[in-house]
Order: sequence, then C-alpha cells, then structure tokens
Amino acid sequence: RLSGRSLRPKELEIVDRVFRLVTGQPWFDKNEYCLDGFAVRLSNLVRSGIVNPCQLETVAVLWAMTDFSHDMTASQRAKLMAAHEAKRHRHHGR
Repeated sequence: RLSGRSLRPKELEIVDRVFRLVTGQPWFDKNEYCLDGFAVRLSNLVRSGIVNPCQLETVAVLWAMTDFSHDMTASQRAKLMAAHEAKRHRHHGR
C-alpha cells in the first residue's frame, strides 16, 4: 500500500523543511501531541502524492493553522491528546 511505505530521502528532506517551517511559527502549539500529530499528517500527505514543496507547504500551513494552533478548540485539543496517548500506548506495548 502506498500510504504505508517508507519515505524516500528526498521526501524526508521536504517533510523536514516544511515541518521546521510550520512548527517554527509563533501560532503553532509546540506541545508533544501537536508536534507528533503534525509530523504524522505531513508524512501522510507526502505518501499520498503531495511532493511538490510549495504545494505541501501551502496545505501544511493551512492544516496546521486549523488543527495545531494555540487557538484550537478544547474538543480539538482533547481529540489530539487522546490520539497521541493511544499511539504512545500502542508503541510502548510492543
């Protein structure tokens, strides 16, 4: 399956650059679950075929402003925290 494949070195470079750009914005909520959730979503965008750096940056900024900003709603934050905790438990349970 395409979405489950590892990222290629060039794709990793693009993800890293866009990740650093977006998470460096003053509005980005830099807690662990936001950073983790954003990294997963960004990687999935690349796996789904968005590899043009400009397109990826545009989508990533808009997505992050909606889902990973200091201004996110309490319910958004609770869902993100729950997903992060579930992932941590699955990871540590192996």
